[in-house]
Amino acid sequence: MTAPVTPQRNDTTDPEWTGIRTLGHANRFSTWDSEFRYDGRIRVPVGVKIKEIKYSYTGNDRAETGATYNKRGSGGTGEQYEIIDLTFLADSDVITFTLRGDLNVDTDPRPAYSTKYQVRVDVTLDNGEVRTAKPEIEVLAGAWSKSDPELVGRPFVRLPYDSNWGGSPNGYSQAGFGYVSDNGRIPGDKFIVDLVNLRQSEPDVPGNNSDHVYYQLIHEDGTPSHDTLTPQLLKAEGHRDSGTGRKVTLPALDLRQLGDKPGYYRFLVWPQATNPDGSPSSLSWDQAKPEDAFQLGSVYYRYTAPLAPGRLSVSPGGPVTLVRGGEAKYAGVELQNVGGGTVPVQRVSVSLPPGKGLQFTSAQLIVGAVRDGQWQQVGSYEGTLSEHGHTLTFERVDLALLGPGSKSGALVQVAASASTPLEDTSLSFQVGDQTSASSLIRITAQ
Repeated sequence: MTAPVTPQRNDTTDPEWTGIRTLGHANRFSTWDSEFRYDGRIRVPVGVKIKEIKYSYTGNDRAETGATYNKRGSGGTGEQYEIIDLTFLADSDVITFTLRGDLNVDTDPRPAYSTKYQVRVDVTLDNGEVRTAKPEIEVLAGAWSKSDPELVGRPFVRLPYDSNWGGSPNGYSQAGFGYVSDNGRIPGDKFIVDLVNLRQSEPDVPGNNSDHVYYQLIHEDGTPSHDTLTPQLLKAEGHRDSGTGRKVTLPALDLRQLGDKPGYYRFLVWPQATNPDGSPSSLSWDQAKPEDAFQLGSVYYRYTAPLAPGRLSVSPGGPVTLVRGGEAKYAGVELQNVGGGTVPVQRVSVSLPPGKGLQFTSAQLIVGAVRDGQWQQVGSYEGTLSEHGHTLTFERVDLALLGPGSKSGALVQVAASASTPLEDTSLSFQVGDQTSASSLIRITAQ
């Protein structure tokens, strides 16, 4: 089968087009939990599919370990990937996937407190193209003694894996990575926190007590969920052993009810410790630093790939008749979205024709649209009048052009003086980078 012709790419620096956009991954864990969790997104020519995914089992820059395809939401404990979203656009397809599997990066880093690895991910497409990403992970020491350097033994949170932690489906706790919610709900068994402090209860050593963490859900654009506008404190019992009986789980959430936007969210956790005198320990992970967070899971909430911004068309509105010295009327332009997504807010300037005796009778711009067969005002904006009174300028005007083909209008109120010439004229509108004459204005004596 011949692969589809590749469309012209708008941004050759976009990692979705040129490689893989890393949405999130298990970025930090101890040698106890040598596992790989990765969520990525690619944009491909229409109809192109993922043929194969491999990753580096030992962090050696060779993607030699293959992952098998699993149906979305099926879970599993092997080397597997799922397509968690497929969005069809006019010129491309957007594929979001989650990948899981074992790793062999559990060498004790002591006397250093951690070792960093780049785990190569290769996605082979059915048109022969190979996309690559190299997310970095930090593996912490899983043991501690009093003779170790200062940072060895910092508190950490476990990366739940296999079937030892509960959760669903099938009892597999890694369902917390790559979890998909089509309705915004996240069950209470998805995000698991197990707090380990290798110094716990050790007499007279810094950071020897851990009893809480901070957590936050962060959208892919960097903004927090409304449920966690700031990192939230969660009580947890710190311990030194590898038992899972002291885990705590995040309560069930409803992102839709919270008013959260669709997209990908990382579940981030910052382990904390205190010193023997009860003061905060410098071994804690700083919740003010995103780079200090442990990612323990993710949720994908009904993502829809963004359309390119809509393109604006501006043309004269319907004709208007003004009586010299008479009442004011509205004149304006018709607006149409001739592109894809929503037209962004625009700067609008309206100027009077020179020497025609017209004048603005209000500093407002009215934006309206036809809804259910009737003209309805959908917005009004207060403008700034120029020094000589000839131009009104309006900032950040929402033109109510929400999708392809949508139409609206922008109007200002003008009147004709007693000396206005008895001839046709018009205003000049500049909307964004486009200009147009307004409605034809007919001037009459009565």
